[in-house]
Amino acid sequence: MKESTLAKITASVAAAKGMAQKALASSPNPEWTESEMRSIDEWIALQDVKLDRPEAIRRLVELGLKGKSK
Repeated sequence: MKESTLAKITASVAAAKGMAQKALASSPNPEWTESEMRSIDEWIALQDVKLDRPEAIRRLVELGLKGKSK
């Protein structure tokens, strides 16, 4: 049995809404460039404690926010 036109339209609208929500949502996981990753790794190497990348990024953000002046 062929899918009805209404069912096709409904499915298309649902798919479009889902794609729009993904596109408009802010992502907490940005795509890092190779240069940015290298800079983060270099910063990690300069620290007195061993850090993984997520912890290093959290600390860098914290430092950046503390240094931000208004």
